[in-house]
Amino acid sequence: MPLLALAFLLAGCDSGEPPGPGAKTPETPEALETVGKWRRHVVVLEAGQVDGNPFEVELTGHFVHEATGTTLSLHGYYDGAGTWKIGFMPTLVGRWTYSTESPASKLDGAQGSLDAVQAGLPGMLKGDSAFPRKWRYTEGPYVVPMAFRMEFFSEPASDDAFREAAEFLRERVAGHLLETRLMEEYGRFAGRHDFIFEGPWEEHRFDLEVWRRMERRMEVLTEMGLGAHVMFYSDQGGRPPWPARSETEALVIRYAVARLAGYPVVWFNTGIDVSEYRDSGDVTWMGDILRSLDPYGHPVSSREATPLAYMESETFTSKGFPTAARVDAMISAFQDATRPVSFDDAWGENRASHPEKDHSPSDIRRAFWKAVVAGGVGGLVRGGDELAESYNGFFSIGLFADELESEQWLRLIPAFMEDLGNTFGSMVPAPGIVSGVGVYALADPGLSKIVIYSIGEGDRYNSGGSRIELLLGGEEGAWQASWFDPRTGDEISEGQVLGGGARELTTPTPDDWVLVLTGASGSDG
Repeated sequence: MPLLALAFLLAGCDSGEPPGPGAKTPETPEALETVGKWRRHVVVLEAGQVDGNPFEVELTGHFVHEATGTTLSLHGYYDGAGTWKIGFMPTLVGRWTYSTESPASKLDGAQGSLDAVQAGLPGMLKGDSAFPRKWRYTEGPYVVPMAFRMEFFSEPASDDAFREAAEFLRERVAGHLLETRLMEEYGRFAGRHDFIFEGPWEEHRFDLEVWRRMERRMEVLTEMGLGAHVMFYSDQGGRPPWPARSETEALVIRYAVARLAGYPVVWFNTGIDVSEYRDSGDVTWMGDILRSLDPYGHPVSSREATPLAYMESETFTSKGFPTAARVDAMISAFQDATRPVSFDDAWGENRASHPEKDHSPSDIRRAFWKAVVAGGVGGLVRGGDELAESYNGFFSIGLFADELESEQWLRLIPAFMEDLGNTFGSMVPAPGIVSGVGVYALADPGLSKIVIYSIGEGDRYNSGGSRIELLLGGEEGAWQASWFDPRTGDEISEGQVLGGGARELTTPTPDDWVLVLTGASGSDG
């Protein structure tokens, strides 16, 4: 090991921030060798001054799992005061060793080891290996990802205020992600658009206060099993001043991945409406760099809109059309996909200032149930009118709990998904087994589990009724049927439904309902 002071700390500890899990301090040297699986652990190298711009100095840590030989190579980043850091997330329990590589001699050749232990986290949220169109935690359930726009990269707020917002997302909403952007188009905070750099962008000095704050917030999200959908850029109003495919753009991507890849639930996205100033070649170039820098394989995309800039190397499809709450659009997107899909930007709650994106809380409820019956696509909710006047549709950290009205219904969906268990992986839209106005079905190949959603009256996009006709003429056997109320979570038994012919049922009320049929061979997989 070269003669440099090497310690293990969580990001920001040298600036007076409290150490987090896995941190080493003089009082707790035993923590040097322990880190939770799926938790970010930061290796800190104190190297003092180096030649050139320290933010441009390359540093790589190679982490090897002794029992399996699994190797993860992660880029490091400069964090001020002569300090470089590498954020590592163990994917396996057991002993890991590491060594560093850098053209700067003071950063090259450091070595160490640590032990990874179980930490109770569900892992990454990405496409399932067995059913690649489905979103799933690597060690947890299938989900319909529910994201909420919050500019937590750029919005000033206390750590306590952000923790309260995260607790609301976990406890009251049962959501999964917050969407944030590294470029804020309207300059609402301190009149700034670019929070990436401090001072002129040409000088390549990253704004450490903002990036450290983001890491603290990511720590909060991670400990709660939550994460972030990170969009690099905004639309034309927040267009970055640096050119496409430039040295600056490559540095921004490298720095962001170095800071964020060590968190389990992160989606990378080139940005909302970047097709206004970036073409398909540009976003594919960005996607290629993102994937090459990230050994964990976090989801990567570029949001599709009109005009279209398509990322050839995307690992999930990000859509942003105003008609995203139409169930046929969701089903079509799922059926055409070879990877997971998320509908981003279109679902604004109580957002009359943007009529094409204005949805009532009931519309938001229905939109996510459509996402379930479409096969399992994700969706994004934006803020309403009060916030639209000041914040252009994102939820302010301190107002999130007051402004979101649909949380009372959204929180029922993840629990419903967990009840479906592993069976959901093989479930696909099944229009041939159901008929009715505004009625849609999802089923596994063996029909052991069938989920039918009746949109009911009052939906903005899709007409609905109260009659459901089950077309089970070619299927023998019997199913136990029950109605699930998407407003209360209550269940009402419908008794047994026999195959071998058409069966007509009527929803308990004219509103939307979910009908669940479980066959004699049904199981949670």
